[in-house]
Amino acid sequence: MNSISSETTKTSAKSEPPGSVNYDDTPLVETEHEGVDYRIDAGKQGTALCISSRPGGSWDWSSGGEARWDGSMLRSKAFERGVLVVLAGKLKEALAALE
Repeated sequence: MNSISSETTKTSAKSEPPGSVNYDDTPLVETEHEGVDYRIDAGKQGTALCISSRPGGSWDWSSGGEARWDGSMLRSKAFERGVLVVLAGKLKEALAALE
């Protein structure tokens, strides 16, 4: 699961506010780190990225907050640096695969 996901993801969308992530869309990146699943989606109006997580084996995603991408690193106050480093690596791989 360490690549861009082409699978549809189930979620309890009723708990998310309007304008939040549509978990039925394909994420930019989906990966697992230390027993937690993470996904990166386009954020509000495409100005930021949204990072969501869920415990491994669960169907329900929780929006963890927005992140900024500077071309090499993700920045977010909502996630630990170690998680952001892993996610940044996966995002770089996904972007390189598009070239």
